[in-house]
Amino acid sequence: MLLGEGGEESKRSKEREDEEEISFSNKSQSCCVCFVSMIDSIETTILIRDPDKVRRYYSVFINTMAAIARNFDGKVIKNTGTSLIYYFPKTSDASNLSAFNDVIECGVTMMVANKIINIKLKEEGLPSLQYKISADYGIVEVARSLSSPATDDFFGSTMNVCAKINSMAHTNGMVIDSGLYHIVNKFSSSFSTTGQCYFQKVGEYSITGRVKHQYTVYSVIVGVEEQVVNILDVENQIPKLQKSAPENQSIEHEGGEIKEQQQQQKNASTTIIMLVDDEPDTMLTYKTFLIGGGYNVDTFTDPKDALTHFAQVNPNNYNLVVMDIRMPNLNGIQLYYRMKAINPDIKILFVSALDAAQEMVSILPDVGVQEVIKKPVDQKQFLYKIKTAAMK
Repeated sequence: MLLGEGGEESKRSKEREDEEEISFSNKSQSCCVCFVSMIDSIETTILIRDPDKVRRYYSVFINTMAAIARNFDGKVIKNTGTSLIYYFPKTSDASNLSAFNDVIECGVTMMVANKIINIKLKEEGLPSLQYKISADYGIVEVARSLSSPATDDFFGSTMNVCAKINSMAHTNGMVIDSGLYHIVNKFSSSFSTTGQCYFQKVGEYSITGRVKHQYTVYSVIVGVEEQVVNILDVENQIPKLQKSAPENQSIEHEGGEIKEQQQQQKNASTTIIMLVDDEPDTMLTYKTFLIGGGYNVDTFTDPKDALTHFAQVNPNNYNLVVMDIRMPNLNGIQLYYRMKAINPDIKILFVSALDAAQEMVSILPDVGVQEVIKKPVDQKQFLYKIKTAAMK
């Protein structure tokens, strides 16, 4: 007997009810998992009251953290509103140094991003936010759910431990469990863009059952200029000098266009620009443009070398940094957060062959469309952008 329309619908409804909410795959996998969780967000949002501002408050946190994770090849599993859970697929190979380097560098970038995020929140009249980061390496069980059939979800002790140790991190700091520590400690001298990376024991986490499991927890610390300091105190380690008042703020109009050109040339000659691009030919082209415009230029083809130099000199030594977006080791977005953590006032322009302006605006707090120069670069337009940014 054939079922009618109503019967078919009833049958499909019954089948959906019989489906399991989650279904596990037949294999386990090892990888690094991470949690980044807001601190005291409930108390903070109760005081905000305005629904639009509440949405903005959470959006800034989730979207910024997700963007940073993706830029280190991390993959977001899910967010709970106040926390983001992500993992690093390439760490399934325990011998892949680069993948584990990404885990640590991602966490450090999230730490230093806090200052930039809070500057933006303050500009928008929103309270500051703080968070904690945790990471662990181990076996996870992979599953799919009815509500998110296209996304993997992870279960198991590695996930549980990573969530539990999150509370042991310092405010805006990062902790790792012994499972990850035993891998990354072998390569610690290779980590960190501003010095060696160290791991300091901060406590232990125990699970008591038929067999007691004890996990040692370590805080992520980096060295700056041969001193071991927590990245949370980077603003105290690198002194920030007050900006000196720019010379000749007003341009005398007597003498007309010639006098103005002379003033512009003088301004350019006192402007120091850092140029960062991994392509030597492109670097030479930009450098030629800038020198022709009368600017002083320091060039770097390795973004890590650029960051190390930037951290060691007077924070106000450079008037402007011009960088590519796609670079190895550290891309432009990663480098942006690190430099802004050292000197929040540094002006940065991006150069990209991609139509990336809108994406940059959405994930970087103080970047506007005008701060992105589209390739191929026209010399006249390039120098106009440089002049506009340097004079702000």
